[in-house]
Amino acid sequence: MLVERPSAAVISELPSFQSSFERLLARAPGPVFPRARALYLQKYPLEGESHGDFRTFLLEEDIQESPAGAVRVRALALAVVAWGQPRFDADAAAAYLERRWGLRPNDLKEVEGVSWFREAGAYGRFCTPAVYERVAPTSLLSSSADPAPPAAGPGSGA
Repeated sequence: MLVERPSAAVISELPSFQSSFERLLARAPGPVFPRARALYLQKYPLEGESHGDFRTFLLEEDIQESPAGAVRVRALALAVVAWGQPRFDADAAAAYLERRWGLRPNDLKEVEGVSWFREAGAYGRFCTPAVYERVAPTSLLSSSADPAPPAAGPGSGA
């Protein structure tokens, strides 16, 4: 006897806000290149390749760098852009943020009289906690804490 299995739609879970924030900043030019970084953050949304009515961007950031090269970036403000639209609907944007990211910002405000980068659409700004940290790259130089080099093998003349 053949038992028919119920068919189930495969639902791909969308990346979380924090993981999308981290992915965006991991790919962004470093703080040492402020113009390139600003252009990158205006051009690429947290959604990645998005074709929806709204897109989310990092608008303002606080960057802290340690002398050892570690970097911590904290979001100060984000933008939600009504893509290709001359008007910003705060209720629709809030619904999008909740549906897409699970966010319910109580400070979502339209930025009036200004369109997003390259006239991409009207937008609003909001705040939500987000932090990205990158540890300092490892050094290729030896330090006193490094293990001793391997002993010379046979035939090496040592």
